[in-house]
Amino acid sequence: MKIKGFLLIAIFMSSSSYAMADIDFLAELGIHNGGDNLVTANFTDGSNATIKTGEFLALDLGIAWDMGIMEARVAGGWKYDSISAVDGGIDFSRFTHQFILLFKAGEWRFGGGYAYHFNVEVDGSGEASVADSEFDDALGWTAQANYYFTEDAYVGLVYTNIEYDRLATLGNSSQTFDASSIAFTIGGRW
Repeated sequence: MKIKGFLLIAIFMSSSSYAMADIDFLAELGIHNGGDNLVTANFTDGSNATIKTGEFLALDLGIAWDMGIMEARVAGGWKYDSISAVDGGIDFSRFTHQFILLFKAGEWRFGGGYAYHFNVEVDGSGEASVADSEFDDALGWTAQANYYFTEDAYVGLVYTNIEYDRLATLGNSSQTFDASSIAFTIGGRW
C-alpha cells in the first residue's frame, strides 16, 4: 500500500500542471524579537544595551513556487544586530537558509519548514573585542502565516525555533543559547 501511495504522489507532482507552475523571485524583510541574552554592553553614562540571539533585522531572497493550493519557498538571507559606542562596537551576524511549504486559503498562506543558520558570529571591536564568539551551524524549524494584501505583496508573522551552540574558542566557554524568535515580515514577489 505504501508503494501505491508513493507512486500516486509522484505522478500527481510530476503532472504538467505542476511542471508549468509559476515560479517567482521573492524578497522579505523581517524584524525579529526573542532569544536568550547574548551580549550586554555597559556604557559610561550608566546605560546598557543587550543583543539577544533571536533578534533583530533579517533580509531574505529566494524563489517561490506556486503549485495551486500550495506554495513552496526556498530562501537564503542574512540576520544582523549590533551595538555601537565611541570606543568600540559589537556585531552579531548569521546567514540563513529556509525551505517552507505553505498552504493557500484565499489571501492567506499558512505553513512551515526548516531553518538553517550558518556562519553565526559575534565580532567585537575596540574595547568590545573581548565579545568575539563563534558558533556551530544550527538547524531548527519555522512556522509562518502570511496575508497577501495585493497579488504580489504580503505581511506576515514568523516563529523560528532554533538553538545556537557557542564554541569553546576565542576565550569563551561552550554554551547553548535559545535563538528562537517571533518576527513581523513584509515581502514581495515578482
